[in-house]
Amino acid sequence: MIAVLSALMPVLLIVTFGVLMRKRRVLSENTVSELKRLLTNNILPVVIFNALATADLSKRSWIQIGCMVVILFVSFGIGYLVKPLVQEPYRRYVPFMVSLYEGGMVAYPLYEQLCGSDNLYRIAILDIAAILFCFGFYMNVLAFEENGQKANLKQAVVNAFKTPAFVAALLGVALDCSGLMDPFVASRAGEVYKAIVRAISAPLTPMILLVVGYSIELDRNVIVPCLETIGLRIVIQGVLIAGTIFTIHRLIDVDIERDLAVLIYMSAPTTYSLQSFIKDPKGASYASTVNALYIFVTIAVFAVATQLV
Repeated sequence: MIAVLSALMPVLLIVTFGVLMRKRRVLSENTVSELKRLLTNNILPVVIFNALATADLSKRSWIQIGCMVVILFVSFGIGYLVKPLVQEPYRRYVPFMVSLYEGGMVAYPLYEQLCGSDNLYRIAILDIAAILFCFGFYMNVLAFEENGQKANLKQAVVNAFKTPAFVAALLGVALDCSGLMDPFVASRAGEVYKAIVRAISAPLTPMILLVVGYSIELDRNVIVPCLETIGLRIVIQGVLIAGTIFTIHRLIDVDIERDLAVLIYMSAPTTYSLQSFIKDPKGASYASTVNALYIFVTIAVFAVATQLV
């Protein structure tokens, strides 16, 4: 019980502190937006790059990436099948709400709290597939839904390479595959490099959890369709989590820390950036409220996971 509270309470307290900061207007919306950009465009890419560059990616890693790509397309497709279960005008957003995962702002800090920064590469491996899916497919389909236009593959590639996390992931994978990172990390220069990474990444978890708490905003006007969507996501992701872990066990082996990475990652809400790409104010409010409520599902799963470590 003490171990569970030790892992869970810091998360809950920081998220709660973020909620109180919003209620008391300690920070402006502009300040929080700038903080999000600092985290996602600067600190998080450093963490992702280091995690992947030092991950020693193997055939097993690529199997996990392949599994996650399949899962992302399957969940998105299921979203189209179940969207009639959510009332209008929100049902067209259901495929986007029941697929994809908020890695940087939710899964990374929770998993780091659970298994330590040395194991973050396990989340980063899963996130490679999600980043490719998000900027190569997901956002383009959303643009089609919003604008009535066809997805543009060329623009999707351009957008992906403008995303620091995506570029950091590619560079990390490339350096890991080159075999140059291990001897560098073992050298004297590598000691300096590791110290720099530790200094840059140290505030990541508390800052992200603070922003997550600050971002929690409930809109009572859309609570019913939001609860319908959350129920669908819980069922869909619950089945897919079980299927993913079972498949990885069969194709690779049993590894509790890898299983926890899958559990935490796939229990996160959909990407927080979604609401900023939705032009309809009602749709944006719906997406924001779903994510705000779903974080409590994520924390509940995290509480269970603390007992499995």
